[in-house]
Amino acid sequence: MPSPTDRRVALATIRMNVHGQERAFAVPVPLGPSRLLDLLPASGAIASEEAQANIEDARAHGKEISCRAGCGACCRQAVAISAVEALALAELVDTFPAERQSIIRERFQTGIRRLEDAGLLDSSQPPGRRYPQAADQGALAQTLNDLGQRYFRLGIACPFLEDESCGIYEQRPAVCREYHVTSPAENCARLYEVPVDRLEPSFHVSEILGHLAEGAAAISQSSVLLIQALEWSAANSQSLAATGDGRQLFGMFMEEIGKLAEDCGLKG
Repeated sequence: MPSPTDRRVALATIRMNVHGQERAFAVPVPLGPSRLLDLLPASGAIASEEAQANIEDARAHGKEISCRAGCGACCRQAVAISAVEALALAELVDTFPAERQSIIRERFQTGIRRLEDAGLLDSSQPPGRRYPQAADQGALAQTLNDLGQRYFRLGIACPFLEDESCGIYEQRPAVCREYHVTSPAENCARLYEVPVDRLEPSFHVSEILGHLAEGAAAISQSSVLLIQALEWSAANSQSLAATGDGRQLFGMFMEEIGKLAEDCGLKG
């Protein structure tokens, strides 16, 4: 995700124990006045490292990852990302050349219109302050499952999907870094119909970023659907504009990880 080119950083060594694997790796810590967005290089590195540990554990148990470039069925799911990542994606789109930017923005708008037409988004509510609506308003798990199924059946591709591969692979959100399956690749195109065996992360970095935004920036909506990233950012960018000391923000981020991942043995 984009950050100022002159951002000063220091390297911190993170030690993480996942599935009995001790892993040590360096992450960049922003220095001086920083935004929450400046934590994304570190959070992305942690999400990728955790995902790699999960992959190695699966292989140690005789399983193989079926995800491959060109297999983009998962990129048609209702992907929830943190508000921090939503704003970062909006800023990333701003850096694209005019022609590509126009194409990507149209994909976002088309996806939003299809959700409105399907009744998953209420067009009468202000963009950037609306949640997807499930037909089934039962228990939370049931409601989320209903939303996920209805969204998937619409076949709305991620606006960044190019030839069934991620067009922003190095800047992709944490949830995309974490997502891997060991079931046959063709099953992913029939999600909710046939079993899909997904590797479950020990903790979700996007959730941690959302909790941090709620506390540090006092925002009420900590996560949004990726397809809503541009409209949410247009309405709420100022809520994440404040800066704080980079080291302190990183410390808060690590504290949130500690709260949500005590069993993972993560430490800095």
